[in-house]
Amino acid sequence: MKTLCAIVSILGLIAFSAALAQQPVAPPSNPAAPAGPTLATTMHFLETTLNGQGKLNWITHYHDNADGTNWTYKLSFEAGKVVADAAACTIRYHYKITRDDVVISDNDVLLVLHDVQDVTLTTGDQRQNKNDAAAGHTTWTAKVDPANFDLVVRGQGNHEFYFFFTDEDTANRATKAMGHAVQLCGGSSGSF
Repeated sequence: MKTLCAIVSILGLIAFSAALAQQPVAPPSNPAAPAGPTLATTMHFLETTLNGQGKLNWITHYHDNADGTNWTYKLSFEAGKVVADAAACTIRYHYKITRDDVVISDNDVLLVLHDVQDVTLTTGDQRQNKNDAAAGHTTWTAKVDPANFDLVVRGQGNHEFYFFFTDEDTANRATKAMGHAVQLCGGSSGSF
């Protein structure tokens, strides 16, 4: 009788263990993962938002403080065909830039999020003045009209990716989403 009870107990334990093994187990929590939307949700938001910007046009007014000259450039930027791939942690898109109705850049781009060093939001004025100063034009002052807001994503090797917005709220939301996606993909955690 003891043997029969032992066999029934062992069979019961095996059945209980098998039933327990079939129960879903929650994945271990990752305390380093940032709180917020999932990567898939964030990437969908970025794809939709970036594709929704359309073609943006502005005039950049320049003044050279050294000799008092003034000039303007008419610029346009259009990013399209944006595909944000959560599984690969990449954003593919095509962009086209014209200056005074002449195409100066027309390229397909692959942004690899785990290679991102930082994500910033700046104004068109700030971006242009910074870029001009870096190019040695320290006496130039630029004013972008109408104002725009520039999401700048800097990857390895200081390679920069730009996205332009006319609405500051949309630019802020896209910048936060980009920073969140970068963190979820293993890019720089203090990047935005």
